[in-house]
Amino acid sequence: MTFVVSSIMRIAVLYSLPTRRAIASPYKATDEDTKESAEEVGTALKIPKADVVLVPVSEDSMDVIDQVDADCIFNLIEWDGLDTALSLSAFAKIEALHVPFTGPRLVLLETFSDKVKMKEALDVAGLPTPRWQLFTTGAEPVRVDFTYPLIVKLAWEHCSVGLTKDAIVESERGLTSCVAERLRVFHQPVYAEEFIVGREFQVTVYSGKGGVVVLPPAEITFKKSGTDAFLTFASRWDETHPEYRLSGVALPKLPRPLAKALTAVARETFTKLGFCDYGRLDIRARGETPYILEANINPGLSDDDEYGMTVSYRAAGMTFADFVWEIVQSALRRFKG
Repeated sequence: MTFVVSSIMRIAVLYSLPTRRAIASPYKATDEDTKESAEEVGTALKIPKADVVLVPVSEDSMDVIDQVDADCIFNLIEWDGLDTALSLSAFAKIEALHVPFTGPRLVLLETFSDKVKMKEALDVAGLPTPRWQLFTTGAEPVRVDFTYPLIVKLAWEHCSVGLTKDAIVESERGLTSCVAERLRVFHQPVYAEEFIVGREFQVTVYSGKGGVVVLPPAEITFKKSGTDAFLTFASRWDETHPEYRLSGVALPKLPRPLAKALTAVARETFTKLGFCDYGRLDIRARGETPYILEANINPGLSDDDEYGMTVSYRAAGMTFADFVWEIVQSALRRFKG
């Protein structure tokens, strides 16, 4: 790709540092890689000769955002879960600067940082997602039209936090027990959704100059099948855990109907839900029918062989620099228009 920059552009890469709560938690790995991602993005943006500055933001230094002086902000603020309020504050400060920034607006973050609101948005938009139910007390009557097995997930967490093999339940009794345990341990709402036995994909979408672009899907590969084939926290983040070796990522060969279905649902989701610049969908397919598990409006970025997004943009003939610059150009067009 040939970069055309009329003058040196100043780009500030804002990224979040782990909070004290996150550092003390067993899930700190999900917050520790943001700095590395910011460094990769900063290096990639220098390829078109942009003037790049990295701006780390901690829970105690939020005011540093007010001092940012740039032509564009690359937003890698990724606090989530119980720290989501910090992201909401940071995004509000970024919007108050009135300069172009990449990724979602505050109103989108408010919806998609909560997976229950995300599921509701998918349902309202008529987008395919597994049948689900919210639990806040554990005393809720279980919907009678569930088809088991189900998987139990945390409402406010991302990166597979709280997902272990016992998150799969085969009966209403098992569901009630799992919900009660998750509510007790994680102190947040949980939801159950029907577990789709089938293939799993990560589909990356971005806003190109000519419109929405859906990159070739990356497939999550599993060494086991059935209800043993899903991404747990250990399989994604703990290199010492046996489950870490049971999954991988690859560029799949897809039958034409499934390829068309994945592309169509990804484009429709990006458009209907108002995604900004780029996003990623986690999708399971039962046969040739896709079901959206999660719509990621601010997914992590990395030039890593084991990352689905990397597999996808490379399959499209793009480098990491190509991809992040497309994100910047999209943000500039959006604010100009």
